[in-house]
Amino acid sequence: MEESQLVANFLDSLVFEEKRRLFNDLLAVEEVYQMNKNTSFYTFRKVKQASKRHVDCRKRIFRYQNSHNEELIIEQIHEQRFFKNNYTFKVFFNLEEYNFSFVENILAVLRDERMRHYTQPKVVFG
Repeated sequence: MEESQLVANFLDSLVFEEKRRLFNDLLAVEEVYQMNKNTSFYTFRKVKQASKRHVDCRKRIFRYQNSHNEELIIEQIHEQRFFKNNYTFKVFFNLEEYNFSFVENILAVLRDERMRHYTQPKVVFG
């Protein structure tokens, strides 16, 4: 099935509160991704602490499941080896791995829905 169709089907069966939470989480993930994609950097703060450990890995996982038991999992991994920092993002939909464009497609649809919500005229009867 086409990626845009997967996104539409997934979002259609999410409740409003989950969509809102997903939208906010994806905005945060996208910001971190845009700042850190294709980069690795060195930091020399806390030199004494960093020299004691070889690898420090922090992982943040976002998991969403709709009423059709379709599952979206986004892993944001920050790995530090001595002074070098790397960010990695993994996106899984129904246990199949996708690239970050899948998240960007979801965000585009959610932004469009949000924009339509605020721009549609309100009809008042009475």
